Parts: sequence; structure tokens; C-alpha cells
Amino acid sequence: MKDNTLSKLGGTCAILQAVSYIVVVITFFPLPAEQRQITGMYTNPGAFLESFAKNPTLLTVLFWAEAIGLLLGIAAVLAISESVRSTNEGWVRWTSTLAIIGLAFWAMDDLRFLALTPSRAAAYMQGSAAVQAALTVPGNLDALDPQHWLRLGTLGIWVLVVNLLALRGDIWPKPLAYIGIGAAITNWLVLLADVFPILSVLTIIAAVAGIFLVPIWLIWLGLRLRKAG
Repeated sequence: MKDNTLSKLGGTCAILQAVSYIVVVITFFPLPAEQRQITGMYTNPGAFLESFAKNPTLLTVLFWAEAIGLLLGIAAVLAISESVRSTNEGWVRWTSTLAIIGLAFWAMDDLRFLALTPSRAAAYMQGSAAVQAALTVPGNLDALDPQHWLRLGTLGIWVLVVNLLALRGDIWPKPLAYIGIGAAITNWLVLLADVFPILSVLTIIAAVAGIFLVPIWLIWLGLRLRKAG
């Protein structure tokens, strides 16, 4: 008898990941301008630390929601990959492994931020000019993956591959696969904008598109996986 527990777990986690994504979006827009950085690099670390020390709540909620959603996403990747594995096992196994590495690395970056930033912000507010200078050295507050190659790059490849395979094998409804392909493209647009600042307008376009495409894709797939389970 086939064990459907992965489909049920992955479907539930995909839906919960979509919810976490929505929480991230909702908390992002009311953030103070000094805290609203999209890339992994801070252009004004001093202003960010001062703003965070005065008003840490929204950004803390955002990072917790994101970190939890990313860890839930690992189960979603496993279940989604399993549903298309028969079409091309090599590509599915390779890209799903990349996606899991990217999710884990991204979650680690978020948890690192949550652990270190409150004390850094407090030290900045209470410290001397020398302490403040040390805390705002270029790169000191940046993410471990500042250009998002491991985050958006690996996830974009996996999302693109599973949706193309689903189209080829007629496994999912075509609109669902096209939404997934669109979500993969938005990932890479944001990545390109991070690498080439001249393309920063792409970040805005991709972010707006991703707000709708990513949760729709996750919820739709999550419901299908749960039904299959």
C-alpha cells in the first residue's frame, strides 16, 4: 500500500508556508524606510540599527514568519518533487536538493539576524563613536548570502524544473504550472536586480508579481497534495 504521509505533510506545509509568506508581505510594507531593505545588504547600517532599536516589533515578526515558513518549505519541496519525480528523476533530485540547501541557508540567515540584531542595536545606541563605527563596518550586518544566489537562485531553478516537468507529464493543471513558471521568473528577476543594481526596477516588478504568484502556487499545490494524500 502506498504511503501518502509525505503528500499530506508536504501539502499542509505548503499551505502554511504560503500563510507565512503573506505575513511577511503584510509586515514588510509598514516598516520604517530604514528597515525596508529587499536585498541582503544594508546601505545605511547606522540608520538601520537606530531604527531597529526604537521599533523592532514588525521586523522581528517578519523574520520569524519567514524563518518558520522556510523550514516548512523543506517538507513542501520534498512532497512537490515526489509528485513529478517519475518524469525525470535526475533533474528532480538535483534541483530539489539545491532548493532544500537554499531554504535551509535562508532560514539560518534569518535566525542569525534574530539572534544578533537586538544586541547589536542596543550596543549601537549605547556605545561610543568607536563602537558605532565598529558595528557599522561595511558588510558587518549583511546577510551571509547578500546577492541571494543560494536563496532565490536555487529555488528559482527548482520551481522552474518541477513546473516544466509537470507540464510535460500533464501532472498538474496547465494554469498551475504556468503560475509556477511565473513565480520562478520573479525569483530570477529579483536576483538579477540584486547583482546588477541598474536593474533595480526589476525588483519592484518581481516583488509585486511574487506577492500574488507565490502564495497562489503554494496553496493550490498544497490542496492538491493533501487531496492526493
